[in-house]
Amino acid sequence: MVNVYDSANKLAEDLTQTDQYKALQKAIKDVEKNDESSAMFKKMDELQAKILRAQQAGQPLAAEDQQAYKDLNDQVQKNDLIVNMLKSEQALYDLLNDIQKTYSKPINDLYEDLRN
Repeated sequence: MVNVYDSANKLAEDLTQTDQYKALQKAIKDVEKNDESSAMFKKMDELQAKILRAQQAGQPLAAEDQQAYKDLNDQVQKNDLIVNMLKSEQALYDLLNDIQKTYSKPINDLYEDLRN
């Protein structure tokens, strides 16, 4: 019998050898090495977590948090290191999305006759 977890673990290991993963790894290290970029990322991460908690609780986002997010987002867009990291992250997620399509194809195929 096939153990899909072994396959998943192998895929996770293989993922670390892709260009996309290596590019993100380098981009993260570049942000970590730069105090300004690192602090900005941490601030952005904390603010995004606060916004998510408010959304999950069904609470409206405070006006000052909305403005802080807008201001911080404007700063982030001007920070080449963070922009590069976000682009690298997106490239890795694009790869993961393609992989997900591949392994979910057999499930989608099961429904094909039912859909026709």
